[in-house]
Amino acid sequence: MSKQALPSFSKALFSGVILDELLFPYPVMSEDEAENVKMMIDTFEKFADDKIDSVRIDQDAKIPEEVINQLKELGFFGMNIPEEYGGFGLSNTGYVRMLEAISSKDPSIALTLGAHQSIGLKALLLYGNDEQKKKYLPKLATGEMIAAYCLTEPGAGSDAAGIKSRAVRDEENGYYILNGSKLWITNGGIADFFTVFAKEPITDDNGETKDKISAFIITGDMKGLSRGKEEAKMGIKGSSTVAIFFDDVKVPFENVIDQPGKGFKVAMGVLNNGRLGLAGGAIGALKVLLKQTMAHINERKQFNKTLSQFEMIQEKIAQISIDMFTAENMTYLTTALIDRGNVDYSLESAMCKVFTTEIAWKGVNECMQMVGGLGYMKEYSYERLLRDSRINMIFEGTNEILRMFTVLAGIQERGEYLKKIGTALRGPIKGFGILTDYATSWLKERVTTERIQDVHPSIMQSKAHFETWAKNLFITGERVLMHYGKNIIYKEMIQHRIADTTIDLYAMIANISRVDTLIREKGEEKCKNEITLCNTFCEQAWRRVRRNILMIDKNNDQALKDIAATIIEGGYYPYSSTF
Repeated sequence: MSKQALPSFSKALFSGVILDELLFPYPVMSEDEAENVKMMIDTFEKFADDKIDSVRIDQDAKIPEEVINQLKELGFFGMNIPEEYGGFGLSNTGYVRMLEAISSKDPSIALTLGAHQSIGLKALLLYGNDEQKKKYLPKLATGEMIAAYCLTEPGAGSDAAGIKSRAVRDEENGYYILNGSKLWITNGGIADFFTVFAKEPITDDNGETKDKISAFIITGDMKGLSRGKEEAKMGIKGSSTVAIFFDDVKVPFENVIDQPGKGFKVAMGVLNNGRLGLAGGAIGALKVLLKQTMAHINERKQFNKTLSQFEMIQEKIAQISIDMFTAENMTYLTTALIDRGNVDYSLESAMCKVFTTEIAWKGVNECMQMVGGLGYMKEYSYERLLRDSRINMIFEGTNEILRMFTVLAGIQERGEYLKKIGTALRGPIKGFGILTDYATSWLKERVTTERIQDVHPSIMQSKAHFETWAKNLFITGERVLMHYGKNIIYKEMIQHRIADTTIDLYAMIANISRVDTLIREKGEEKCKNEITLCNTFCEQAWRRVRRNILMIDKNNDQALKDIAATIIEGGYYPYSSTF
């Protein structure tokens, strides 16, 4: 297979192109890897049942050292590290499936392992040179070194370009002098290996010097590195979260990852890749809580009926199942795109993170509602998982920022076509951490009236809805660009609607691909439940899409901004009743 770079499926939609060949048939792991992953899951579950006490971890705000050591011995710190460096060498699909299983037992442990592998060492894995990999990956695979990702700063959250940490080259001695601080670093208190992003002055070929971001390998034994106290958190209490400080840390030149000044690309590449681990973890936690909820509502009786016999309870169960089915299909479709190695998946990974973390938060909340007062008691796992799941919509890019990312990256290609807008868009987008380059040549011969490949008749209506509203997304995107020009950057309420439209469309096609492939493998009769899930979601989704597109023009955005302006100016709610 050619490794020529292929465009993102979702970016292509903004140009009126449906690249269905990227998504059909729905991908699956190889039999060998599927068997290996199953064995690893079985091993972890036996270990977890015997050794992991999630209540104690939450209460003590710490994963016991003996648990960490046994996870190291079992190889779970090297799941996605190639076998040549001592890891298991799992594909992205296999790795995310493992994080799903681990999160179902304890989200703090899943986060610790995920922060180590999804982001902490990922820059080294994706962009490091051979010498760096040989030096560090074997120790990272065994857990001898635990990794952390140091990007966020007090003055720069999701705006990666706004970091202040600074590295200055000392040419005479062959090292950088690094100063700065990083905030809320997962694994920071236990890490020995840090991927750190800082600005350094870079002189270009024209002799002009500008500050650009570089990525550095920092180890825990370097003089001048210090750590803050463990943060007291709402949830995921067992994971380590601290501030990291750099005071004249001497960093050898050979510890630069990729090239000096290329750190922004490295940072965004890591996050684009790592968001799928977060999606898998969110799915795993919700699955186990739904199972616990089913046991309760099938036994608990009110008014001579079990709770599961009430229609409003059934509605909640159905919606959680529909959303979870969709989230799973989106996530593993996207991990397969990463595993291909030649597809731009940046939008898809962001959309999976947004969709999955939001349905997980809603699902955990609904499970708590179904079990009533029991769910509010610390004796049960509901309130803990509610606290654990809330952070998912914040870290690795807030969902608000990722919605802006989705739209601005998607419409930029159309903006490039409309030249005067394309130039204006490039700069502001960069501040949101967007990688926009992809193979536009693949789009030249496509037309806006194309359709996706034939699917089974049982899901043909869902296919038709997707095609209709995919075309409307293209029309809407171009119309918005023509109307607002470069000012679309500031029209965030409109961006929100277009982002949700794009997310729903990707979710629809993920379901269609998965179910069509299942039917071809097993036959319609054995896939009736999956067909119902797919069609029900697509029916819900196209109606949301229609509403969002209609509200591009007819909305109450100005009224909302006026209300907000009044509250912001006064600094409080001024409408309290008086008696």
